[in-house]
Amino acid sequence: MNQNMPVFEPDLNLIERMLQMERYAWLSLTHDMGCVVSIDGRFEDVNTHWEAVTGHDESDLLGSYLVEYMHFDDRERALADMQSLITADVATASVVFRFRSRDESYKRLSWNLMFSPEHECFFCTVKDVNESLSDKAMRYAYKDVLTGLGNRLFLMDTVPSWIDEAKRQGDQLAVCFLDLDGFKKVNDTFGHRVGDLLLKKVAEKLVRYVPEECVVRLGGDEFVLVMRNVGGREDVAAALGRLVENINSPVVIEGQDCAVGVSVGVSFFPQDGRTLEELVQVADEAMYDVKRDGKNGFAFNQQGTSAVA
Repeated sequence: MNQNMPVFEPDLNLIERMLQMERYAWLSLTHDMGCVVSIDGRFEDVNTHWEAVTGHDESDLLGSYLVEYMHFDDRERALADMQSLITADVATASVVFRFRSRDESYKRLSWNLMFSPEHECFFCTVKDVNESLSDKAMRYAYKDVLTGLGNRLFLMDTVPSWIDEAKRQGDQLAVCFLDLDGFKKVNDTFGHRVGDLLLKKVAEKLVRYVPEECVVRLGGDEFVLVMRNVGGREDVAAALGRLVENINSPVVIEGQDCAVGVSVGVSFFPQDGRTLEELVQVADEAMYDVKRDGKNGFAFNQQGTSAVA
């Protein structure tokens, strides 16, 4: 190394000013409530829309912890969803929980989150889903921002009525919990942009087998399919066999061959649960049975497994 070569030190103050300008522009442009939340859960920046919806102004929120405003019953799930966004190497996720307003009432807010490893923080746009919304706005609130599929809010608000309908008519309903195999490797190898485009391709494949209104992206690389009026396990097994095979087929994204597998757990109403929460939990547990057995297949429950190579 040339000992006379000048050593350039990064201008940390300049970098910090650039980050602050980027945040300011982003918060100013969004029409929704917007905020920047640090990796340890503190509000670092907020825009002016929070006071009209929650009663909290900037001075209330800045420096406080997000968990302080979460309804106790929603905390574990919401924090787990946020943590998974950090560890799963995906760009965006949707989280819904009850948020404590200044008057101590709770409003159900829908959060679209983007985690930035460079900034070590979450960039968040937030909507109040308790207020009266137009049909167009409600459709937007129910959409996953990346794939256009339904989001967790859609699942929570819509599927219970499907379960009630199945109960009245004596029909079966299947809930399928999907987790992609090998998605992190794609992100690590080709980057987040390719990973996001791959998630969109997977979403397109899912709606080929299940109507679009029955497919939900929970966040990260996790999806839920709801199959209505199913005849039995044989029908679901046939559909999932085709689905797993199709997802296994590599796709070319920006000149790169990208391949993932999928592990699927399935639960049935009314045999495996009477509520959405029970059915999702059983399906999630069945999905982990597939993961333990070598991944890339599907399982109904602990009483029996059907795997696809």
